[in-house]
Amino acid sequence: MRWNSSAAAWLAAALLGLAGAASADPVPAGTLITGTAAGAATGLLGLDSGFADVPGSGVTALAAADLEYLSNDFAVAIDFLTDGSVTFYDNTGFGFLAGSYTFSFELAGLPGPILAFDLGDLSGITGGSIATSVLDGQHISITLTDVAFASAFGSFGTQLTVPEPTTPALVLAGLALLWGARRTLRHPEA
Repeated sequence: MRWNSSAAAWLAAALLGLAGAASADPVPAGTLITGTAAGAATGLLGLDSGFADVPGSGVTALAAADLEYLSNDFAVAIDFLTDGSVTFYDNTGFGFLAGSYTFSFELAGLPGPILAFDLGDLSGITGGSIATSVLDGQHISITLTDVAFASAFGSFGTQLTVPEPTTPALVLAGLALLWGARRTLRHPEA
């Protein structure tokens, strides 16, 4: 099998492009997030509405350095990060979230479907229950029931798993290489 200079140049450019894309965030800043609490659009107050209880307050864009949501009773603060982590904070200062909170989120425009929504380190949680679920490729849900924290203003983390943006590019590059090799083998240059 012989490679000509244009095939080698194409391969080098493709590999450089893939290397640059590998550093992309699985949940890019600016991702539009629509959140609800117990199914009600008025249950979450978003950053883009100034955390005010106004129409559309459940819709906000992911801001890498800012908190995205507060529950409408200000007891729970929620922070999405571009690496796919989501942190939930006790915003009461009492170290206890009494009752049940169910939050659902739609993340629009991700590079791929949400594959998992897992609990992280729960060492700061001393009681209660937390359940996460992926509803479909763009929707997640979490339920907090009587959660007790080890300290006032405690927190716990969760993690979204979204395919790396490079996965489709790698598949396409591999298919292109196979096509090129097949073509070269069928029509060798003299």
